Amino acid sequence: MPDAALVGLLPPGLSPQDAAALARLAGADPVIVQDLARDGRTADLSAVTDPPALRFHAGIALPGPDGQSLGTLCVLDPEARPEGLTLRQAEGLATLARQAAREIGLARALAEARADRDDLRSITEAAPALIAALDHDEVCRFANGNFSRWFGLDPSETVGRPLRAIVGEAAYAARQPLLARAFSGETVSFEAPHPGGDGRHALVRYVPHREPGGAIVDLHLLGVDITAEKEARAALADSALKFRAIAESMPQMVWSTLPDGYHDYYNPRWYEFTGMPDGSTDGEGWNAIFHPAEQPEAWRRWRHSLATGEPYEIEYRLRRHDGIYRWVLGRAMPIRDPRTGAIERWFGTCTDIDDQVRARETLARNREVLEAQVAERTAALAEANARLTAEMEERARIEEALRQSQKMEAVGQLTGGIAHDFNNLLTGIVGSLDLMQTRINEGRTQNLSRYAGLAMASAQRAAALTHRLLAFARRQPLEARAVDANRLVSSMDELLRRTLGERVQLEVVVAGGLWLTLCDPNQLENAILNLAINARDAMPDGGRLTIETANAHLDDAYVASEIGVRAGQYVCLCVSDTGSGMPADVIARAFDPFFTTKAMGEGTGLGLSMIYGFVKQSDGHVRIYSEVGAGTTVKLYLPRHRGRIADEPAPERDLPVPRAEHGETVLVVEDDATVRALIGETLTDLGYRVIEAPDGRTGLRLLESPGRIDLVVTDVGLPGLNGRRMIDEALAARPDLRVLFITGYAENAAFGNGHLAPGMRMITKPFAIDAFAAKVRAMIEPAQERRREG
Repeated sequence: MPDAALVGLLPPGLSPQDAAALARLAGADPVIVQDLARDGRTADLSAVTDPPALRFHAGIALPGPDGQSLGTLCVLDPEARPEGLTLRQAEGLATLARQAAREIGLARALAEARADRDDLRSITEAAPALIAALDHDEVCRFANGNFSRWFGLDPSETVGRPLRAIVGEAAYAARQPLLARAFSGETVSFEAPHPGGDGRHALVRYVPHREPGGAIVDLHLLGVDITAEKEARAALADSALKFRAIAESMPQMVWSTLPDGYHDYYNPRWYEFTGMPDGSTDGEGWNAIFHPAEQPEAWRRWRHSLATGEPYEIEYRLRRHDGIYRWVLGRAMPIRDPRTGAIERWFGTCTDIDDQVRARETLARNREVLEAQVAERTAALAEANARLTAEMEERARIEEALRQSQKMEAVGQLTGGIAHDFNNLLTGIVGSLDLMQTRINEGRTQNLSRYAGLAMASAQRAAALTHRLLAFARRQPLEARAVDANRLVSSMDELLRRTLGERVQLEVVVAGGLWLTLCDPNQLENAILNLAINARDAMPDGGRLTIETANAHLDDAYVASEIGVRAGQYVCLCVSDTGSGMPADVIARAFDPFFTTKAMGEGTGLGLSMIYGFVKQSDGHVRIYSEVGAGTTVKLYLPRHRGRIADEPAPERDLPVPRAEHGETVLVVEDDATVRALIGETLTDLGYRVIEAPDGRTGLRLLESPGRIDLVVTDVGLPGLNGRRMIDEALAARPDLRVLFITGYAENAAFGNGHLAPGMRMITKPFAIDAFAAKVRAMIEPAQERRREG
């Protein structure tokens, strides 16, 4: 048959074109070709001339219910069969074809039924109605989401459950006679309250579903939420009562008219004011009560409002029951049909304003006097305002001078402390270098290593002082990681006990179920150690130091009085001592840089300021509680981290400086020529091939060019294109680039929240050569491992 096609898997080497050609040979009865190579219809097919070199074919079309072929059933063999098929084999092939046709037809019918079912489900889920179906056993066989949610159930919980279990015993008892009527063939409708008792109602209909023979198969349940309609009907019925109650309790005269202006209601105040009998002023009867002078204008405005629907408002005089005319303010508003906008009624009021009108006339007569008084008062106020403005300007000037004085005092204290400490450190460095230079010039090499050690010690102390200053200024580079504070505090136990000595008793209390926090663990260790040392110094005769951990929540009420603190969940580390304590004025200055109560030479005054800067840079909060003679408590609040903690390998110590492997290349980008030369020389001595760039633009051009680069060592604070932006642009060409940032402080603008991406690390100036070399090796080796595995 011309449209027939093979069904099932094709033998290897049989192309779709050859399969179609073989399928066209099939007919309603089996069509047999004993040798395909000798048949003119098939001898040139590639499946016959080339592998798989088919020789035998038997094919039969798969009949469809509408007479159209569903496909072709073919039997192929690489061996010719001169005898063809036996009668039994031909009958078996025909039987198999009929069975395959039935299976295909059933599969198609099932797919269409599933599609119809999915369409029905989509329609019922989109419908704003409750839809369900009950069988004769009153078991729910279908329910849309609205029906299930109405009864507080999930659709999966509704289907297969009896109606009694869905609606409850009480509701089922009320529905049972209605179900009986519906199963007898009657369509039943009723209102049902929401089972939750929240005031909602649904209009429910039971519709019998009959089979073609007329027998009732099941019931269809349809429900519509009519809460809004019931409330509207109740509100409409109640509105008339409320209007009458309000109108009759109001002190104003209230009236209403039909859309054409016919007056049909007045409240009791109207009749009390006019003294007219009830109903005598309906229609146009009220016209006689108007003062003749105001009647024409009142009628003109009223007719204009009736024609346009604009609000009505006018002042006129009405005759009171004693015959005296009094001024009233007449107002009316149209009430419209919300659907059509047509006016349904007019509601109006008449308010007695006679006293106000007479006062207004008196005010007009005295206007000149009042204007003079106002002008005099205005001049007095202007003079007072000028004096107040001058006083405010003077106060602002004094406050600015005070702020400047305080700022200069703080700067003076800061610079004085820095100058004092750095001059001491520079004396050690310069003195040691001078002695080394003198010894070298004299040809003496004794003690050179000692002088170098003294210079290095002073330099390291200078670096530590710089780090503390940066910590206070929140500019230190932090390597934030998920930290288990319990584990960190426990690991410091031995160090703390050695630091505190025998006279101070240490107690560590860790909380169970403590959250993780995200911070630099080294800085946290330094903070705890600093607090422990301060506590030890505050207890010269011994005492007790307690370190506690706990989960904490800072609420809105607490942070309202704290500047720069966010409400939320925190990990709290509490360090308490039984020492001498601090007065309020010392607590107020405790975090100031270089402020210390210790004797000269016993402390730099940067310990607490470093802690303050570290905690604030970690988005945390720190608080001191102290009382003279009663000890001190310092609480560090670090934000909760919801990630997981990663185990880090222990550092390897006392190992030789790692050297490069063959061909490893490092790009150094540094604008300071001395630092760039020092880094380049260090890496070259370690066996690396070094490429140098003096700025970010040059570094980016090198990174965008072809060639091997295993690692980039770059300063963050490059002029023009900074180090981080250079790397961000270079990642497009080298997505697997590994980067070691070097910096004197953390440029927050370059690093956003301070966290580095995978494949990026940071090292802070100044750094030791062996530490720098180890970090370079540690960053290059993972990439080398991946290359070897690839």
